[in-house]
Amino acid sequence: LIVASPTWNIGELQSDWEGFFDELDNIDFKGKKVAYFGTGDQIGYADNFQDAIGMLEEKISSLGGTTVGHWSTDGYDFTESKAVKNGKFVGLALDEDNQAELTEERIKKWVAQLKTDFGI
Repeated sequence: LIVASPTWNIGELQSDWEGFFDELDNIDFKGKKVAYFGTGDQIGYADNFQDAIGMLEEKISSLGGTTVGHWSTDGYDFTESKAVKNGKFVGLALDEDNQAELTEERIKKWVAQLKTDFGI
């Protein structure tokens, strides 16, 4: 599975996910590999950059999902994020506001990584 979400407002899930978030409790994620990617603004919202994918990953992991597709925090400039665990993002972090020129290359590298993580 690949799960995506922008971080909305100040560290919130987008309303689409917010309305569905509690419904995730009814899904059995055991044995499922799950990759995450999100968009955010690391400069304007440095205290909660990519929080949405962190919240989704925490919930889905607690329901048995196995996170794949971790991404380095190198090259980013933020203060805090719920999406960082063990020194890495739980998934691909994209910032079209401040680093749009890096998006295509990051996606290519992450997709190559996912092919290995998913065993394809």
